[in-house]
Amino acid sequence: MVKKKSARFYKIVSTSMCPTLNIGDVVVCGHKNPEEIRVGEQDGDILVLKGPQYFYEHGVDPLMWNYLKKDTPIIHRAIDKKKVGDKWYFKTKGDNSWAPDGVFRVLEKTDEFILTEYNQSNVIYVPESEVLGVVVKKIPLIVANPQISVANTEFMLNLDWLERMEVKIFINNKKMPKLNRKEK
Repeated sequence: MVKKKSARFYKIVSTSMCPTLNIGDVVVCGHKNPEEIRVGEQDGDILVLKGPQYFYEHGVDPLMWNYLKKDTPIIHRAIDKKKVGDKWYFKTKGDNSWAPDGVFRVLEKTDEFILTEYNQSNVIYVPESEVLGVVVKKIPLIVANPQISVANTEFMLNLDWLERMEVKIFINNKKMPKLNRKEK
């Protein structure tokens, strides 16, 4: 159940969740209590995580996330969860990946090769404190136009959008003025 009155929107910029979420799609992220988050390979909730920082701190080489900036949100599916003490932890995975997040470790890197280890027991469960929310709606890409962005991939919008849509449009990161209804 989504309980907050505001939600965040994120623009999908990678193929990690294809075919469920495609590059250019926009998703609405809302709040869900951790105990209510569904898990499953196909029907688990899609989580928005703060970024790869937690994975980096727990042994994942930045190479495994294509050197993603530490604060770049990650949008992956919850495939398992467990409660430790009074906190929930989630195992996540992109729909376009065969392996859960955090199961690969870089053992050795040289100019000639990268030696990695796959170990299912190395999977990283992300604490609820790293979860920004769950995807509650997908807005598919309609037109690919590099001149139009969604406020650097994230902006706030009141959830009243179900009744009336107030969308702030940014072109080249400059807010466009509201149109007067007579100007349409």
